[in-house]
Amino acid sequence: MTGRFTVLASGSSGNAALLEANGFGLLIDCGLHPKMLTARLAEISVSWKAIHAVILTHTHSDHWKDPTLADLRSKKIPLWAHPAQFDFLARSAASFEALDRAGLTRAYQSDHPHTLAPGLVVRPIRVSHDCDPTFAFRIDGYDGEHLAWSVGYAADLGCASPELIEAFTGVDVLALEYNHDLKLERASPRPRFLVERVLGDNGHLSNDQAAELTTTIAARSGDGFPSHLVQLHLSRDCNRPELASASGRAALAMLNPKSEVITAQQDSVAKSIPLMRRPDGIHRLRPRGAAVLASLPTPRRAVVQPMLPGFEG
Repeated sequence: MTGRFTVLASGSSGNAALLEANGFGLLIDCGLHPKMLTARLAEISVSWKAIHAVILTHTHSDHWKDPTLADLRSKKIPLWAHPAQFDFLARSAASFEALDRAGLTRAYQSDHPHTLAPGLVVRPIRVSHDCDPTFAFRIDGYDGEHLAWSVGYAADLGCASPELIEAFTGVDVLALEYNHDLKLERASPRPRFLVERVLGDNGHLSNDQAAELTTTIAARSGDGFPSHLVQLHLSRDCNRPELASASGRAALAMLNPKSEVITAQQDSVAKSIPLMRRPDGIHRLRPRGAAVLASLPTPRRAVVQPMLPGFEG
């Protein structure tokens, strides 16, 4: 299975990434207004006809837009999210009721592999962030039973976890938040409560924290993994692309110096990454348990859970 991964926008003003696999287009988040999202897709020669599903990481407003949800309804594109996120959208998004009534909502569950298309399996991993629940995703592309490539995507998280490290071990593309430089964050004129929120375990990763996590994942993954590091969600005020890039390159210098580092931006489309079977692909089988779980029927929207702490932020 071949594919392509492209970050369309990343930052506090809007987030969206596109994963294409064998003709199936998956948007990760839809935090841009429809006209801007259409323009970003056009930059990589993609139209909405190539988008077959959207999956939501969490419900902070830079990861979804109500007009875009309305567009999904008119284009008959399903939205995948956690049941608690659907509960929030039902309260907050004017367009959500029509989307749900049209049968275009699909519920995912934490740590359960879901088959979104033949050979395309997404595993949500719950992460620590002040919009609970927030998820990272491991996305696997298969040729039959053989794992061809993997993408790990974590745009917002305050700290790493053993579960996230395990899930991202061996991915070809590691897309990870490099939000702020610690010195710039501490010296910023932002209110103290906001600085402490960003620096807390439910906030955002600093360059140093993200670099440490990158090194840990690379060390566990073996030679050649990841082949690409994509840096996400840089702060406009408290980070610089050159600082994030230097941290990422240093994190991989000893373990995988050939890995390409791509620093995603808010105002432009990042370089697309081709997804192709690695030379060792024939030996890469489905992760333990995935063959059984991925064959289960994908659920429609489940019974919604009550609002969880952190949504009010």
